[in-house]
Amino acid sequence: MTTFPGIAGDIEALIGTELTTELLRHWGGCQLSIPRRAEGSALARVIGVDAAETIIREIGHGRVTLPCGSLRGAKRRRAEAERMLRAGASLQEVARACDMHTRTVSNYRAAIENEANSRQMTLRFDSE
Repeated sequence: MTTFPGIAGDIEALIGTELTTELLRHWGGCQLSIPRRAEGSALARVIGVDAAETIIREIGHGRVTLPCGSLRGAKRRRAEAERMLRAGASLQEVARACDMHTRTVSNYRAAIENEANSRQMTLRFDSE
């Protein structure tokens, strides 16, 4: 069973989840040109020559549109920041790791705390 949808799932079956995740962090949501030869290609720089050769051999050269644009850009950074905050990382650690301002990270932490507080059950006598 694969983690990713569509062509990303096919690639995952060939090269594994870790390398596919790395590939999607670079080109998720975009068109990827699969070269004729792996050596020296942008694809090989991201996932390695062996994995690139496997993709070329099994899928062929040409263009494919990769899903999972959320694995790159602002959405990915925000998701990573929220994951780190939930794991107990400090504002400074998250800001450095996710290339964000500490004020932005603080806003994310406030949103997480707000979400946690909104899940609390309201008792009948609280509203009277």
